[in-house]
Amino acid sequence: MKPMTINILSAALLACVAACGGHDAGPSALDEAGPEAPLTHAAPDGCALIDSRDWTAWVDRMPGPDAQPSLHVTGEIDLPTPGYSIAWQVGPADRMNPPAQFLELVLTPPDGLVAQVVTTEPVHYSGPAVYPEYRAIRVRCGDSQVADITEISETH
Repeated sequence: MKPMTINILSAALLACVAACGGHDAGPSALDEAGPEAPLTHAAPDGCALIDSRDWTAWVDRMPGPDAQPSLHVTGEIDLPTPGYSIAWQVGPADRMNPPAQFLELVLTPPDGLVAQVVTTEPVHYSGPAVYPEYRAIRVRCGDSQVADITEISETH
């Protein structure tokens, strides 16, 4: 290539970068494009969870000094990026006998720039089993129920 052609191409590239670099006009048409739209941290229902699977629950009643029954819930979740902070919040149990226990997944997105790649994370809740038995464990995230676990095993 001739030096003049390289200079013209370089100037065109710099002009394009300068024109695109300061764009901050709010949502673009791509934000509302549907399945091909870029992944974002915010979800319409308040939960960034893309999918979940392999949910299990059990009550540990192993004997021992100072042993207390504990409830355990595990599963796998898909998130839009790596780096999410995952926490659990215990919700109320319903008034049925035996009750269904509600657990809330609290997902906090990472700070700064991160790769836009779907990331699978294992999750595990462990806490006191406050009821002698459970009819179901219902896992929620935002406004959505993501799991309804009705087979709850026990370890003795």
